Order: sequence, then structure tokens, then C-alpha cells
Amino acid sequence: MTKNIDNYPKYLEQYKSTFEPIFAEAKRVSDFNLILSLIAVRGASDAGWNAFDNTLDVFNELYIQNDKFEYSLRINVHLWMYVHLVECSEHYELLANLIKSSKGEDYIIANNKNKDYVNLKVSQKIDRLKKIASGTNFKNVIEPFEDSFNSRLRNAIGHADYAIKQGSNGGVTVVDDSGFPMLFQTQEIDNYINKAMALHVAIRQLRDEYIGHYKKSITIKSSKSFGGNEEIDVTLIVRKSHGVIGIRCIGGYDLGQPFETRLVKAFPDEMSLINDGVNELPEKE
Repeated sequence: MTKNIDNYPKYLEQYKSTFEPIFAEAKRVSDFNLILSLIAVRGASDAGWNAFDNTLDVFNELYIQNDKFEYSLRINVHLWMYVHLVECSEHYELLANLIKSSKGEDYIIANNKNKDYVNLKVSQKIDRLKKIASGTNFKNVIEPFEDSFNSRLRNAIGHADYAIKQGSNGGVTVVDDSGFPMLFQTQEIDNYINKAMALHVAIRQLRDEYIGHYKKSITIKSSKSFGGNEEIDVTLIVRKSHGVIGIRCIGGYDLGQPFETRLVKAFPDEMSLINDGVNELPEKE
């Protein structure tokens, strides 16, 4: 039986080379909007409300536990993870905001909702990202997403219209309402799973790298719209050996007294330090 080729390293290198210039240009144009895009604060919340943190955690746990799974379970878990990763909204949101930042536009909390604030389908997210990248040098941003997404495979996994076929002609069989039953052979399945994983890892590695650029608490200028038609001073909140986790600034005045505005993603035990005015937090063990 022919052994499958592991194409993951090739995909990871390819996707990082596609995404890295977008991160670099966003940083060149606006540290402020880059940082907002990286930390992606979408409202006041405590621990357990960050969906992307859950994606990062489950991906890490799957990697650690992978060798414990028997063949059929391992393939099924990888397929479920495939759907999770191709659907993951934060991948699209982060790149959309970085491209907008590179064009001089401000960070917004949701790029992939329709007029009723309902999440878009994967094909619609790809189309929207394509429109956002139109007129820039980053039109190829959609290629990793298109490359890793197969709508019939995704739907079959999501609706349990598939089975694992072992043997010399093994793979994933799909029996659904989209046409004749078909077989995705093992190499093809491996490629789709590896593409989705490579896309995720490329984004998270670049995200971590650019968060880590900000090692010290410094003061930067906000965008004019954030500052009420003027650029205002914004102080970075950073964690040692991690990087930026938030910003703080004078948000305005109440009866002549200044009040502070913060956008930060911190651990609960860090908030007392932040409340006391600490901007450089110790390393988390």
C-alpha cells in the first residue's frame, strides 16, 4: 500500500509567505489598528468568552493527544477539526482587518456578518475577503482559504453524511443529497486536513510573532476616529515574554475629570495590577 505524502510543511511555508506581507504592511501603516486587530477586543467579558482561544486550546490538545487515537477515531477527529478550522471566523476577521488597516481604514469588530448580524457561510466569507482585498497587493490572500475548502466534504462532515473506508482503496465516503456517492481517497483527505491546519498555524504563528513585537509599554498615537477626530496618546499594556495584550488612554472628561478607556485581554489575576496602573505585567507561568 502506498504511503501518503505529508504535504503539511509545504502548505505551511506557502501560506505564511502569503499572509506575512499583510501583517507587515498593516504594522507599517498603523501600529494602533494592527494591535486592535491582533487582540480583537469585541466587548467587555471575563474568561471563557473568547471563541478563538477555544480554537487555539482544542488544536493544541488534539496535537498532544493525537497518537492516543485509534485509526478510525483519529480520522474522524481530524475531519471534525477540519470543519472547525475552515469555519473559524477569526481567521477571516483578522486578515480582513489587517488588509483594511493596510489601506488606512480602522479596525471594526465584525467583517463577516450580514445585515441581520448573522455569520456568513464559508464561501461568502471568502468572497467578502476577496472584495476587501480588491485594489490591494494582497489579492492572493484568498488562495489558502479556497485551497483548503471543499464544500461537499465540509457539508458531509457537518451533517454526518460520511463514513471511513479502510483498505487498499480507503478514504472517506460521502453519501449525501448533492449527487452520486463519492470517495475522497486518503491522500486527498490528508491534503485537505493539512491545508486547514497549515492555514490555522500560519495565522497563529504570525499573530503571536506580531503580538511579541511589542515587548515594552510605549505610547503610540490612536487613529483619528478613535480619538474623536484627533490622534490621541495610547499606552500599551504588555505581558513579559508574550507581548501586547491591550491599550489604555484618557477616553474623555466627566465634569472636568479625566476618565480612562481600556481595551485589554488579561487574565483575571492581572486585572488588579492593571487597575493599579501597571502597564508591564510579569510573565505567566
